[in-house]
Amino acid sequence: MNILILGAGEVGFHIARYLSNEGNNVSVIDNDPERLELVSDSMDVRTVLGQASHPSVLARAGADQADLLIAATTNDEVNMLACQVAHSLFRLPTKMARIREMDYAQAEKLFGRDELPIDRIISPETEAAKAVLKRFQVSSAADAMDFAGGKVQLLGLPIVPKSPLAGIALEEIEEVLGDIRVYVVAHEHNRKWKVPEAKTVLLAGDAIYVAISCDDVEGFLHCIGRDIESCDKNSVMMIGGGNVGYIVARELEAMGISVKLIEYNAKRAEWLAEHLSTSVVIHGDAIDQSLLETEAIDKMDDFLALTNDDETNILASLIAKKYKVPHIVTLINRSIYGELVREIGLDVTVSPRLTTVASILRHVRRGRVLSVSSLGGGELEVLEAEALETTPITADPLYSLRLPPDTVIGAVVRQDEVIVPTGETQIQPHDIVIIVTRRASAKAVERLFEVQLEFF
Repeated sequence: MNILILGAGEVGFHIARYLSNEGNNVSVIDNDPERLELVSDSMDVRTVLGQASHPSVLARAGADQADLLIAATTNDEVNMLACQVAHSLFRLPTKMARIREMDYAQAEKLFGRDELPIDRIISPETEAAKAVLKRFQVSSAADAMDFAGGKVQLLGLPIVPKSPLAGIALEEIEEVLGDIRVYVVAHEHNRKWKVPEAKTVLLAGDAIYVAISCDDVEGFLHCIGRDIESCDKNSVMMIGGGNVGYIVARELEAMGISVKLIEYNAKRAEWLAEHLSTSVVIHGDAIDQSLLETEAIDKMDDFLALTNDDETNILASLIAKKYKVPHIVTLINRSIYGELVREIGLDVTVSPRLTTVASILRHVRRGRVLSVSSLGGGELEVLEAEALETTPITADPLYSLRLPPDTVIGAVVRQDEVIVPTGETQIQPHDIVIIVTRRASAKAVERLFEVQLEFF
């Protein structure tokens, strides 16, 4: 596929890397020569310097031969105009745009073949808000992702020193969990993620992802001493009332949860007070310890740090940790902080960059691969795919299949039944299969389902 990516920032860079590694012909446009140099040094793609919406620049990048355009600059207007130019002048068939301004993103009638010709809108704020809410709803987990229409979850969990899982090999996990079936699909040790083996030993300080039926989540968390607290008891303190904070606060209000929201900008705080129903909006500095004490941070069940400034989010989260708030979610925009925050004890983070990348990839990869998500900072991928009568994965029991290296099948959904597989399990036609693999093996996994990339 010939793919044109506009913008070489955090999102554009990672999308380009993923899609070029899969053998696509990728061109990247940006007006910053230093960012383009970083792209060209890191991957085998074509780079074009210039304004992404200019017809001459799009022509130099090969827009007339492109199958897909992904407009991922930081400017909504440039993204929208580029899609219009690509449609009008080059008849480029499929166009996706990252749109941050909620006024645009929520105006559904603005986009379409007869209006602004954009086939798919990706809103980083909306995707990040969804991830924050998911972390909130499964507060005992550091991460939580739904698959198979909500029947399967992948839970990310740190192995704390007194955890029943600390010190055991994966082949012994049934002794701890009893009848509750889970599959450990990813393991992090010494800041390196990998697909584990049966003899892998879990140590305090490690982290894991487990595939589990949604019906078993509460029992599993209880078994390992991380019980889900009732939402009826939740009182939440949030800092940051930008687009992400506003969406999260609105959804928490709908759930009947008491919210205190601290916003630094006076005009924004006034706007939030007018547009939120039950939340208490406070104008103030999120890292003013006396303000946090006055607003009873020590009585809170949850603390959500959702400002646009990573340093503020990290410092405020550490203050909340000092006051022993049970559950803290920290929004991290810059990838440089991704690994550091865990070392200082902030396990539950949300990255708008990673959620946006995952959302774009979900819509790019079509056919029988239903969704793709990233784990472990992007080193591992989770593929959700449907098996067909003719696909190789249905030929033999799992122990006989030649899966790519570092690949495991974490769950199989057969109609309404969730199966945590063993070597004897055989995939049947129309099963939904959840597979975790290294990014480099994703293409080989797709071939098990005879998937071809189809763009809308």
